[in-house]
Amino acid sequence: MAIIAEQRADASFVAALEAANLHPLWDRYQRITPIRPQPQDAPFIWRWRDVEPFLHQAVKEVAINDIERRALILAHPAFGNDTTTTSTMLAAFTVLEPGDRARPHRHTGAAIRFATDAEGAATIVNGRRCDMRAGDLILTPPMCWHGHINESGRRIIWFDAANMPLIRGLDAHFFEPGNPGANDFWQVDEGDERLWAEAGLAPDGPRADSAHSPKYRYAGEATRRMLAAMAPGPDGARTLRYVNPATGGAVMPTFDCAAMRLSPGGTTRKRRVTYNMICLVVSGHGNSRIGEHAFDWSQHDVFTIPHWTWASHRAVGGDADLFVVSDRAAFENLDLVREEIE
Repeated sequence: MAIIAEQRADASFVAALEAANLHPLWDRYQRITPIRPQPQDAPFIWRWRDVEPFLHQAVKEVAINDIERRALILAHPAFGNDTTTTSTMLAAFTVLEPGDRARPHRHTGAAIRFATDAEGAATIVNGRRCDMRAGDLILTPPMCWHGHINESGRRIIWFDAANMPLIRGLDAHFFEPGNPGANDFWQVDEGDERLWAEAGLAPDGPRADSAHSPKYRYAGEATRRMLAAMAPGPDGARTLRYVNPATGGAVMPTFDCAAMRLSPGGTTRKRRVTYNMICLVVSGHGNSRIGEHAFDWSQHDVFTIPHWTWASHRAVGGDADLFVVSDRAAFENLDLVREEIE
């Protein structure tokens, strides 16, 4: 028996509208105003045991002088050929050999470095030398000149994150290469970084009007001390937010960073938020339940928590520390932050 498709009463009118490059709201409102966020990507994990061999191979395959950066980006399969880790951020690991210099450049995207195994490296940011020690966070704010150098006698590796996917989505990204032969770029000391070295103290007088933090290096040693002194928050984890010491707000207007300590003996309460998160396991072992997925993780593994996805975490065998980078600041500035805890 033939099946006769139901003909909409306004079908010919809709066709005429579309031909005139007009769309009727009554026909499209569910797409335009969805009931809730619907992330394209599922949670995903990159295990350090799988990533590390490729980093060491990259040193053999690619000379630092021939490229902009020797970094391996954690590419989520949900986005196909689009090189991104979440819908708004990318994460990577960078490797440098002794004596390597990653040439200076600057760009609109906000970026950070987290020292996983980088003792002996330094990042130069806007004429300041930021030495990289265990657990240090180094900011490279938008349009700040930055480059990296390995002055140790061993291979070093660190974790990177940036929000290029967000900026590209807005088609607002600019990139400017520096002069790889400019030796004076590297001949600097910590400069004004000294002004922000002590917690709770800030120089009096005129403040820079830049929206990003005037402090570029956040010492891992200080982070660990603070986490040890804190009490657990409402979700059961100890969470420390890196802040702009001049304002108390996020370190950058579009990028946010936090440290989280999980203690054994319980699972954190389920939580979901409207922004995306990328989690680096700094130390310890544990597991996470994210949406319908469950992951066991250990040191230097990286996993994602897509926006508006329930997540809970548990440490196993001792404390576990996570470094979390997110686009929370961008969502705050757009008044789009929403959070639920169960």
